[in-house]
Amino acid sequence: MIASICGANMGDFIPDVLKLSDIGGLLMLALIFAVIVLANQRSRRGNEGLYWLAILVVRAAATNLADLGIHRTHLDYITVSACLAALLAAILALRRASSLQPVTCGLPRTNGLYWLAMLTAGTLGTVLGDGIGHMIHPITVGVPISAIIATVAVALILAQKTRLDMASAGTASYWVAMVAIRTWGTNFGDIAAFFLSLPASMMLSGLLLAGTLIVWREPSNPIVSAAT
Repeated sequence: MIASICGANMGDFIPDVLKLSDIGGLLMLALIFAVIVLANQRSRRGNEGLYWLAILVVRAAATNLADLGIHRTHLDYITVSACLAALLAAILALRRASSLQPVTCGLPRTNGLYWLAMLTAGTLGTVLGDGIGHMIHPITVGVPISAIIATVAVALILAQKTRLDMASAGTASYWVAMVAIRTWGTNFGDIAAFFLSLPASMMLSGLLLAGTLIVWREPSNPIVSAAT
């Protein structure tokens, strides 16, 4: 959830502060992702830090893709959301058909289809968060209401974690959680940027993510191979 806020702010930072176009920003993020993949392939077991860097880059790209899909194509939020949901379902069906099994710690295998699904889920979550927030006027009221809705959705999903086995690569609940968390991150990223400024919100959430990862260490579990 922290990574979702940071990634959402990063996605907005590229056009708003760096003044890069949507296409230019996506190309830059694609290059960064390729470097992360190369660095991971050169490591022996995969690196958890590289995984979270990849998550941030993919989350930022999802923000830019969502803006591109809405503003450049002039399609409405409902249409774009439906198309993205159908695309995500197709990607997950392809993953199931490929018979990929989860790794030993129960998390999905991070292959190309995983990252494509993560990008699609992030884009869908961004469109949903922005769509709900923009449909309720004024936007200063709509975004907090969208944030409340997303918070309730995330809480309900996490409350059912044990029963639904969200960590299982074969269940849709993992990806439903990803969409909900990306929606939540979009809303709270916007709120944090409004009160703190975009650079400050991105930096603070990045530091908070780094601190969380430093504290959250589980040596007994194998490291998930990231971006492979």
